[in-house]
Amino acid sequence: MIISNGTAVARIDSIGGGDGYQLAQNFYGGTGIELTGMWAGYGMLYKRQLWVGTVVRKLAMATARMPFDIKIAGPKGYSDENGPLAELMKRPNARLSGFRLWRWTSSTYDIYGEAFWVKLRDRNGRVRELHPMHPTNVVIRRDLDESSPNYGNLEYVYTGGTIAGAFAKWAEDDVVAFTSYNPDNMHRGLSNLEGLRSTLLNEDAARRANAAFWKRGARPSVVLKHPKTLSDPAIERLRRDFDARHQGVDQFGGTNLLEEGLEVQVLQLNAEEMQYVESRKLNREEVCASYDVPPPVVHILDHATFSNITEQLRSQYRDTMAPRFEDFEAVVDHQLVPDFYGFGEAMTRFNMDEVLRGDFETRATAVVGLVSNGVMRPAEARPLFGLDPAGPEADVLYANAALQPLGTVQRGQQQVALDGSLIPQPLALEAPKAAQRGRLTVRSIMGRLAQVKADKVATRDKLVAEHAKELRKFFDEQRASVKAAQSAKAAGLFEPTAWDSSLAEILGALSAATSQAIGTTTATDLGGSYDPTAISDWVNENAKSSAKNINQKTAEQIDDLDWPEEESPDDAIDGLFDGPVDARADEISWSRVAMIAGLAGLTAASQSGAATKTWNVNSANPRASHAAMDGETVGVDELFSNGMNAPGDPSGGADEVAGCNCGITFDF
Repeated sequence: MIISNGTAVARIDSIGGGDGYQLAQNFYGGTGIELTGMWAGYGMLYKRQLWVGTVVRKLAMATARMPFDIKIAGPKGYSDENGPLAELMKRPNARLSGFRLWRWTSSTYDIYGEAFWVKLRDRNGRVRELHPMHPTNVVIRRDLDESSPNYGNLEYVYTGGTIAGAFAKWAEDDVVAFTSYNPDNMHRGLSNLEGLRSTLLNEDAARRANAAFWKRGARPSVVLKHPKTLSDPAIERLRRDFDARHQGVDQFGGTNLLEEGLEVQVLQLNAEEMQYVESRKLNREEVCASYDVPPPVVHILDHATFSNITEQLRSQYRDTMAPRFEDFEAVVDHQLVPDFYGFGEAMTRFNMDEVLRGDFETRATAVVGLVSNGVMRPAEARPLFGLDPAGPEADVLYANAALQPLGTVQRGQQQVALDGSLIPQPLALEAPKAAQRGRLTVRSIMGRLAQVKADKVATRDKLVAEHAKELRKFFDEQRASVKAAQSAKAAGLFEPTAWDSSLAEILGALSAATSQAIGTTTATDLGGSYDPTAISDWVNENAKSSAKNINQKTAEQIDDLDWPEEESPDDAIDGLFDGPVDARADEISWSRVAMIAGLAGLTAASQSGAATKTWNVNSANPRASHAAMDGETVGVDELFSNGMNAPGDPSGGADEVAGCNCGITFDF
């Protein structure tokens, strides 16, 4: 404040600045610059100078297209505001949309170095409308009316019209002022066009000279020579006759007829004049540099390459627009948000998420890496592609846990501490987790099944192969663990319960995929739909009980293992796992696929309204009892003559289920 006799007279905005302390000082904005032989206003330069208009429009459209978010502070951070401020920014007044307001603001700011909004309030002092106020019609000065509540502060006087015979004026609190940096004045901005004076002068001169060339030139400059001295009337007659025949664009290239002794000498452009095109290119690039716009953004591709064009286009928002947006946001937060919220309660931002995400392929690759490494949840990634966040299963973190610290040996063996010592642990109890060797999911299995474009039998065969492959991987892990325990002389070679959860997870995924594949195929054939959740609880419980039985059987086979003296322990273990255990992989696979497929098919048929079911033999060498049942039809809820609901029904016992390849069809 400026103090006079202990009384506050006026407020100052800087000390030692270029504004001075004159209370009656008026602050005027720039309006134009001088070109060759003429004065051009900033607005006229925008309309007449191609590259100025191009760059200003590019920046304006890039600004106006960005969503302008209003964020409200809460206990969990900032959330979207859908109140009066957001409504005001979407519809500033009855004749202006939010897009047009920002397009006008950006364009005016880039042309004049400043732009102003006027706040119109209701009787309660609440801001109801925003109106743009053109800077050429604005004079900024101190309010020296001692009776005014705005005394000593700035006021904005609008000189474009009068109200009740006087210029309209608004207090500083009723104006939102966007101003660029001006070294001489804190209240008025400085147009970028000021720094382009020489460039725009040269561009204007070159374009006017070019226009004059096409309007008045004669290929492009011609001298008529005569061996004798001619009188003034003769010279004027020859000039008029030559101009009438050859001057101007439409006369270019015509036939020339000369009087006796008259010669034509054409004056060619010299090397300096031939730099005309290059100077024009320099002018456009200087305009881009002044506005900090990469030339490729406005389709100047002279220095663009396949490797740098994408990066230069991205830099438009990352390097050029981001600082502009920060400036605009800061002005709105400082001069408009306080009319609606207290300090720190709300903020604004231009939402650049969409334009900075990159192309679809790049986003997809990046998101896969973030999700699979536990950085981002699927529920956070899906909205990046316009998808809903999905259910609770997508709101968890996933990670590939196959990575191990350096110095860690294969699973089933002891780990190495940082000092190089072995970490003691009961090796026989160490069981793998399914995620450690790549999580087996229903989606991954269904993706491989999609490659089988055949009938239900081919799908079943593929499912059996998937079961056998995963079981053999699992048995190989158990083999490695048993070898490690035997080598370390552990108390127990194999503890089956330590492996139950891992195998249950594998069987659960395989069973769910089998249920979905067979159930969906059956329902589709019947014109219905399949809901796998109807049997999902049973499938999960069965996977757990089956895993326990399978591991217990493996433990029994290991306990019964004969250790010949002439063989190494590893050879004996390999013989067991390559023989009886490996054979069990096929048996288990056939039995489980038959069981789950039969149940899923029966459930899908019931859900689709089927009335009957028929037993079909698919094997060339079936059981005699199954061969006798080929074609047997019963009600969909009835039992077949062997007491089974469908092929694979565990109630039939191992003799009826193991290796069974029969199928079932349904009808209405």
